[in-house]
Amino acid sequence: MKVFISTFILCGALSVLAGPAVAGKVVSLNCAKGECKFSEEMGPSQSHEYRGFCAEENPAEFTMHCHPVKGMTCTAPTAVGDYRSCLCTNWDTKRQYASIDLDCED
Repeated sequence: MKVFISTFILCGALSVLAGPAVAGKVVSLNCAKGECKFSEEMGPSQSHEYRGFCAEENPAEFTMHCHPVKGMTCTAPTAVGDYRSCLCTNWDTKRQYASIDLDCED
């Protein structure tokens, strides 16, 4: 019984430590001005958070669009401070590309 409890505690601690790595990575997409288009590669069963930034004077006014392909999902972009964020997950068994558009026009 002690071995079971020790194993259970160890597995729980490891899952907490591994949690952020499993969630995916954060990719910053910077657009100086105008419209910028990005194509981001994702491996099988990966999730990436895409953060879009604009260098214009009023960053609250720009838009972001995340375009998944078949076998992939992306959340609707949300405003978080001075950037926009969407989370894309590649559910497929092959590498695919997500397209992200930033419109930094006034």
